[in-house]
Amino acid sequence: MPVKDVVELLKRGKALAKRTKYKEAIAHYEKAMSLDPKYPESWYLRAAAYVETSRHKEAIADCDKALSMDQNYADAWSIKSLALFNLDRYEDAVLASTRATMLNGNDAAAWYIKGVCLDELGRSDEAQEAYGKSLELEIILDMEADRKKIMQRG
Repeated sequence: MPVKDVVELLKRGKALAKRTKYKEAIAHYEKAMSLDPKYPESWYLRAAAYVETSRHKEAIADCDKALSMDQNYADAWSIKSLALFNLDRYEDAVLASTRATMLNGNDAAAWYIKGVCLDELGRSDEAQEAYGKSLELEIILDMEADRKKIMQRG
């Protein structure tokens, strides 16, 4: 099957997920997987939808599948860290979020999850450092979004 078909299914699935229609989004991701099971983004996107529907163990399994195809898939590490956090697996979540931030230092969510987990583990100083990085990135992202809005008006 052409990658184009897989990408189109994933695009539709993402649009559904944005509207919190996770069941329908998951169906699109699964259709994409049936066309090309070796396309890691399908597994990552289904994992993200699973996290949103509190199916955390399934999300971890999907992240692991995506990561078996691409160990440097930063977004998959980030979603895995969130799923692990939601299962109170703080040590594992710190490891996953650390990997995510090593691969993508601009992942504010991964920095935040890392901070929360470090806090839960009683590692306050490290947690504050992670929170600080997360906040710094959020401010930068907000500024960039504002700049884009201004440029669109002008």
